Amino acid sequence: MGSKNKISMQIKEFIDLNRDMSQAYYEPMCGGCNMIDKMKGKRFASDNNKYLIAMWQGLQSDLDRPYDISKEMHDNAKSDFKNSSNVFYSDFLIGWIGFVASFNGMFFSSYTGNTSADRDYIKEASKNIELQLNLLKDVIFLHIDYSEINYIDRSVIYFDIPYRDTSSYKTGDFDYEKFYSFAELKSKEGQKVFISEYWMPEDRFTKIWSKSVQVGVSLKSSKRIESLFIPKGQKTLQQQTSF
Repeated sequence: MGSKNKISMQIKEFIDLNRDMSQAYYEPMCGGCNMIDKMKGKRFASDNNKYLIAMWQGLQSDLDRPYDISKEMHDNAKSDFKNSSNVFYSDFLIGWIGFVASFNGMFFSSYTGNTSADRDYIKEASKNIELQLNLLKDVIFLHIDYSEINYIDRSVIYFDIPYRDTSSYKTGDFDYEKFYSFAELKSKEGQKVFISEYWMPEDRFTKIWSKSVQVGVSLKSSKRIESLFIPKGQKTLQQQTSF
């Protein structure tokens, strides 16, 4: 969660150039909502992780949530998640605990806890999420796969897909060929489609923007080229590449 925050305003500029306020905005893989929280107008955020959507819906309703999350709480919530149960917690709290108390916000990876003497990572994560809430009040959150959404005609769709051939994402279950065909179809139907990726097939998609971005921290950091793509044949008001 939060991986797009560094470049979100630059991506937003491209999308805004090609959108009027009568068009609905969809973000079908919303994650940390670091793009949609900057957009205006009618907005839909969705994901196929039901706990993520339950978390955002619950935060919109200001449901009670813990800020002091122990490893035992994290383990119990993880057990509910793995068993598709609600023995310990509701879907909302499973989502909340799973995202704010897991290492790097990676859903139920290792427990992050207070991993240094002067930092409380759980409170930092929860504070960062809650700072967004005023920007998400009227967003419609949906638990649904991107391919099953009933998109409003002439809408704008921004996809932040799992990046192909990277170790940072568990992409084994993501069908890239199915997604490519779906994105092309939506564009041909008149939707404005934008996709974040490092690479996409050049014969099917056009790169309209790119930027070198530091990935990771300290000695493990590296530079990657973040890019924005559209399906071939889709018109944009501006095209440029910057590094």
